Amino acid sequence: MRNSSYRRGLLLVTAIALAILAGNAAAAELREVPTPESTDARPPLVWTLHNLGNTWSAFLNLGMYGDPWLVYPSCEWPGGADNSYLWGGDYWSACYGPVTIWGDSAAKWSSCSDYGNWELYASEGFPLEKLSPGPTALEETHYGYDDWLPSYNTDPYGMLVYEENYSWGTPGYNEFIVNNLVITHQSAHGNPGVPLDAFVCATRGDCDIADGDVTECNLDDMVYYDGHAIWSNDPAATFEYLFDDGTPASQADFFTYQQNPDATYEDEDDNIYYYYNYLGSDGIVDADVDGNGISDHYTILARVFGGDTLFTTEPSTGMILFSTGMPPSWFSVSANDTTYLVVPRNMSYMWDSDGTSSSNDDSGEYDNVPICNGFIGWRMLDFWIRKADGTIERPGDVNGIPIPLSHSWWNWSSDPGTDAEKYDFMWGANPDLSGRTSAPAYLAGWVGNPNAPEAFECTNPGPWPIVDDIPFAQGYPVFDYRFLITMPPVNLADGDSLHVIGAWVVSRGLDGLRQASDVLLDAYYRDGGWGVPQLPPSPILFYEAQDHNVHLEWGANSEVYDPFGGYRIYRATYETTNWQLVADIPGGGTYSYDDGDVTNGFPYYYVVCAYDAETGVESTKSNYKQTIQGSPVAVIPSWDASADWKNQVAVVPNPYRGSAEWEQTYFDKIAFINLPAMCDIYIYTLGGDHVITLEHRGWTGDEGTEYWDLISRNDQEIVSGLYFYRIETEDDSLIGKFAVIK
Repeated sequence: MRNSSYRRGLLLVTAIALAILAGNAAAAELREVPTPESTDARPPLVWTLHNLGNTWSAFLNLGMYGDPWLVYPSCEWPGGADNSYLWGGDYWSACYGPVTIWGDSAAKWSSCSDYGNWELYASEGFPLEKLSPGPTALEETHYGYDDWLPSYNTDPYGMLVYEENYSWGTPGYNEFIVNNLVITHQSAHGNPGVPLDAFVCATRGDCDIADGDVTECNLDDMVYYDGHAIWSNDPAATFEYLFDDGTPASQADFFTYQQNPDATYEDEDDNIYYYYNYLGSDGIVDADVDGNGISDHYTILARVFGGDTLFTTEPSTGMILFSTGMPPSWFSVSANDTTYLVVPRNMSYMWDSDGTSSSNDDSGEYDNVPICNGFIGWRMLDFWIRKADGTIERPGDVNGIPIPLSHSWWNWSSDPGTDAEKYDFMWGANPDLSGRTSAPAYLAGWVGNPNAPEAFECTNPGPWPIVDDIPFAQGYPVFDYRFLITMPPVNLADGDSLHVIGAWVVSRGLDGLRQASDVLLDAYYRDGGWGVPQLPPSPILFYEAQDHNVHLEWGANSEVYDPFGGYRIYRATYETTNWQLVADIPGGGTYSYDDGDVTNGFPYYYVVCAYDAETGVESTKSNYKQTIQGSPVAVIPSWDASADWKNQVAVVPNPYRGSAEWEQTYFDKIAFINLPAMCDIYIYTLGGDHVITLEHRGWTGDEGTEYWDLISRNDQEIVSGLYFYRIETEDDSLIGKFAVIK
C-alpha cells in the first residue's frame, strides 16, 4: 500500500526498539497457549524480529505484522534478500450488540490494529519477550494487547489478545511464521456481564509484492483464496463448490495454466507456473491442473491404494509428512482406484501479476534484481474455544474441519474506515455482495440471531468460506489489493478464551506456497504438536576483513548437540543469499579459519553452520554480522596501510568507467589504496573546485584503504571528468589524479 493520503507518524510509541531477548521458559501445552497472570502497568510498544528462518518479519506488540515504515523486514523472502512481500498486516475483530462501555448502545463495533487508526495497545502484565530457542520453536515472541486504553479506543468491548509467534530454521519448515492467538473476553472493560455474541476476528494482509521492485511494486498485484474450489464424492460428505454463475469447481475453466511467456531466468526453477494469472479457457480445470480428479485446493494428507497408506515426502529433509500426526478429521475423496485423505487449505494469498504500464508481461518481475516470484499467504490452521469452566467448543468446524467465515479483498480506494464498514467486510458483505452462492455450513445457524445481522442462508453450504472471487473474474485489473481472512463467529462469555492458530507463509510460486503451507500443517500435528525436527545450535561467530583475507573464529557451543558432525563455512558476496561452501570441517576442536580466496574491495558475508552427523542437516545461516535492526553488515577486505605510501598510493579503478566489479547495482564506489594510517584526502575538479574531503582514520594502524561513493560534499553525484586529489598527513603530502567516465 502506497497511498499518500495516509498519515504517517500517528502511532505514539513510548519505546520502539528491537527486542532480542533470549532465555528459557516453562514448556507450554502444545497447540494451546497458556495465558500468563496479568501483573502491573502497561509495557512499552516494542518491535521484535524473526530472522532465523527463510522468511523474516518484524512484529509490533499491538497486533501488527510487518513494518509499514520499511525499517525492518516485513515477510522478507528469502531472508536476507532485502525484498519484503508484506507492507503491513494486522489483527482485526468485530462484534454487534450492546457490548461496549456505552451500555445498551447496539451497533456494529470493531476493535482493530488498522494502520493509522490503531485501537489496540500493549496490555498490562504482558510485555514482549523473545526466546531463542523457546519451548515450542527455535525462535519465539510472546506479548499481549487489548482494546481498552482510552486514548486509543473509545468503544472497547473488553478483548484481551495474548499472542505467541513461532519460527524455525529447519529446511522445509523455515518459510512460515506462526501466529498463536488466545483472545479472552474481559467484560469489565466493556459492558460488564454482556457476552460477545457473534464475535469474529480476522487477519488482514496489505501485501506489496515485493518492495525490491522499485517501480510501484504495489500497483500490479493480484489476490485469491486457496481452499474453496473443492469437491468430494465421500458418501459421508458429498459436496461441490459453486461459483456465482453456477459453474461447479470440478468444471471451472476460466484461466490458462502457463508460465510467463516473456520471462527468461538463469535458474529454471524461477520460471514458475501461474494458475490464476491469465484469463481464458485452456481445456484444463483450474483447480485440477494435473487431472487426477482431486482439487489442487486440498492439502493431501495421505493416499490409500491397494490397502497401503502412502504419505508425501518433504523434499528438503526427506521427512514423511503427516506420518506422525495428522488432523483428527478429513475428507476421503476417491479417484482412479486411489482414495485421498484431504483437508481444504484455508489460505488467502497474493502475488505479483502483469503490470499495466509494462510493454512486456512482467509477472514476477523477472528482469528485476531481486526477482519477485514469491507468493505470500496466511493460512488458518485451527480454531476453538476454551470456556471459562474449562470445556472445549468447536463452533467453526464443518464435518470436523475448521473453516474460515470469509475471504474478502479490496483496493486502497475502498479501505473501510468506520466500525460498520470493517464489520461488513469481516462478515463477507463486500460492496457488490459477490461470492455468496457458497458459504460455510455453520453460517445458517446464525441466521435470525439479532447479534449477527449479516448472517444469511446460502444456496450451497459446505466446507468453504464466503469467497469474494478473484478480481480478474469480476473484471477488475491488477492493483494495490489487500486480503482479509476472517475466523468463524463465536459466542464469548466473560472469561471464555478463543484460540486461533494460523501463519504467514512465503515461497516461490503458488506451487511453492502450497507445499510450504502443507509442511506448516504437518508441523502443527507432528509428534503431538509442533514436532519440527531440531537443528544443531548456530556457533557463536566472529570475523574480520584483512588485506586479501577474512579471518573467522567461532565458539564450541554447537558441540553439545548429539550427534554433532562438524562445521561448514559459507560465504556470500553482495547480499546474504546464494551462499557458497568455503570449507567443510568434520568433527570438533577447530574454531578458526582464514579465507584467502577473496578480492579486496568486495563486500562479503560469512556464516558457520554446525551439522548433524547422521542427517547432514545444518544450523541456520544466521550468524553473519548484523545491525541491531537485523540488517546484514558486510566485511570488505582492503589494502593495508603502507609505510612507503608516497610511492604506492593509487586509485582503483582508474579510470572509473561507470562501474567497478565490487559494486552492487546502482552503487558507485572507488578506493584510495595503500594510504598512510592517518590522513585527509582533498578532492578537486580540474578547474580547482573543492569536491569533498575524506578523513581516513585507520585507528589500528593497519588500515590503508578509503572508499568513496562519488557523492560530493553537496550531496550530488559527480560528473565525468578529470579530478585531482591531495593526500595530507601531519608532516607530508602527495598530489595525484584520477578520471571518471560515466
